[in-house]
Amino acid sequence: MGAIPRASNDTRLVVVDHSGTHLKAVYKPASGERPLADFPPHTLSLREVASYRLSAHLDLNVVPPTVLRGDLGAGPGSLQAYVEDSGHDDAVALTGVDGIPADHTPMFALRTEDGTDLVLSHDTREGLRAIAFFDLLANNADRKAGHIITGSYLPGSGPTSIGTYGIDNGLTFHAEEKVRTVLWGFSRLSFRAEEIDALDEVARMPAELCTALSECLEDAEIESLRARAERLGEAGTFTEPPQDRTVIPWPPI
Repeated sequence: MGAIPRASNDTRLVVVDHSGTHLKAVYKPASGERPLADFPPHTLSLREVASYRLSAHLDLNVVPPTVLRGDLGAGPGSLQAYVEDSGHDDAVALTGVDGIPADHTPMFALRTEDGTDLVLSHDTREGLRAIAFFDLLANNADRKAGHIITGSYLPGSGPTSIGTYGIDNGLTFHAEEKVRTVLWGFSRLSFRAEEIDALDEVARMPAELCTALSECLEDAEIESLRARAERLGEAGTFTEPPQDRTVIPWPPI
C-alpha cells in the first residue's frame, strides 16, 4: 500500500491475505535500515521479532504479532500486524502546564520554539504498566509516546479485541543499558507477583525461550537479558531513571 511517512527506516504498509481474510501489516525490510552507531547493521527487524516472542512467551500481550519473512519484495524483514488506533485514548498526553489530566503523572517539561511551555505526562493504567515493564526487561532505547497505540489489529472483532500495544521495538536487547522511555512514572513501584514470576522465568532462560530468541539475537544479548531479569527481580521495583545518561528518547513524541 506504500511507505509509511516520517519513519526513520524503510517501513511499508501491506495487506496480508490468508484464506480470504485480509489484515493490514507493517513490513520493515532489513535492507532499508538506517545505519546506527550503537546497534549492529541489519538487525532491527530481528529485534522487532524478538520483542514479540518475549512478550508472547511471558503472556504480556504488549507487542502485536510479528514474524520474520524472507519472501517479500525488498528482502528479509519483519512483518507486524497493524494496530488500528481506537481514537479514544489519551494514555500519554502533551499539554500546557495547567492542562495535565488529573490521573496523569508528569514526566518532563519542554519549551517550543515559540516559547510555549508544555508537559508530557502519562496515566498509570494496566496497559501502560505492562509496556513499561516490558521495556525495562527488553532494554528498549526508544519508547516514544507515538510508539504506544490503543486499538486492535483484528478489525471488526469488537471492543474485546482492543488493547494497548508498543510498536517500533527495533532498538531493544542491547547488551549495554540503554533504556530511554517516556514511561518513567512507574519508577520505584514494587513489582507484582506476576511480574516477579515473569522475571524469574527470563532469569531461568528455559530452552524454549532461548531457542526462540537465538534466531534473532546474539548470545551476549540473550545473556544480558537473562542477567537483567535477575537484577530487576533482586531489586523488586521498577527502575528509577539513571542520572548519568539521557533517559528520554528524542523526539519524545
